[in-house]
Amino acid sequence: MKNLLLTLLVLFSIAFFSCNKEETAILSSEDEAILSNDAAADAIVEVSDYEVELFTGSNESIDMAGTNLKSANDCPFAMRYRYGLPPVITIEPADGTFPITITLNYGEGVELVSGNTISGKIIIVLSAPPRTDGATRTVTFENFYVDSVNIAGSRTWTYTAKEAGGGIVNVVGSTVITFADGTTINRELEKTREFIAGYDTPFLFSDDRFQITGFTSSVSSEGYTFSAVIQEPLIRTGECRFIVQGTVVFSKNDEQIAVLDYGDGTCDDLATISKNGEERQITLGKRHKINNN
Repeated sequence: MKNLLLTLLVLFSIAFFSCNKEETAILSSEDEAILSNDAAADAIVEVSDYEVELFTGSNESIDMAGTNLKSANDCPFAMRYRYGLPPVITIEPADGTFPITITLNYGEGVELVSGNTISGKIIIVLSAPPRTDGATRTVTFENFYVDSVNIAGSRTWTYTAKEAGGGIVNVVGSTVITFADGTTINRELEKTREFIAGYDTPFLFSDDRFQITGFTSSVSSEGYTFSAVIQEPLIRTGECRFIVQGTVVFSKNDEQIAVLDYGDGTCDDLATISKNGEERQITLGKRHKINNN
């Protein structure tokens, strides 16, 4: 009898904790993979986008990028890179006649102070001088990685000047994100990037603040499709490797599955997912594989 009671107690405990686990699971394995992996992809893409803005966002940046930077003392971008020097930069044609092509060559790896390592090339074709109304930047990649994640595809950036100063950049295109395990996310995107701070200090990245709106539509090699619509503008800073604020609504088959909240502006690797009034914290930058069992 004693053994029977002990067995029943163990079975009851297992059933209780199993049910409790199911009750606290906000999302299915697939839905959590959608949010977590897209957030990881966004963090990676934002690193590359910031490099594009850093070296081609102003005439001053392009002028400095065209000089022969031999030491950290010569480089106004030094504070962004752990060892003081940016990628190797080439500009063609050399006389500065537009359109021009700027190639950012990170070689086998350039480490950022944020901890990311960039390798390969970003190739940028500018139709006109930066901050010219209607000017475009066509961005492509060659064997390009942020850490162990590959970025391929192309995007077109179109600049629209504002009467009050500054400007807005509309970004459209297709990007393929390939993670280290071979999983891919094919993304169609349309986003708007706006400098909301740091616009007039092109060589000081620590005061940079971008506001991002728009959406992506994605297909994963793991077999799911989804969309991500920015509900509250995302905020990216020059010093943080992650998006620090804003919310994104995720949908699958035209049905909302959850909301991802990046927080209150604090630079950290945490975000909150919510569904039907329930919330759970996740760690940004981590890949999640789908458990089909």
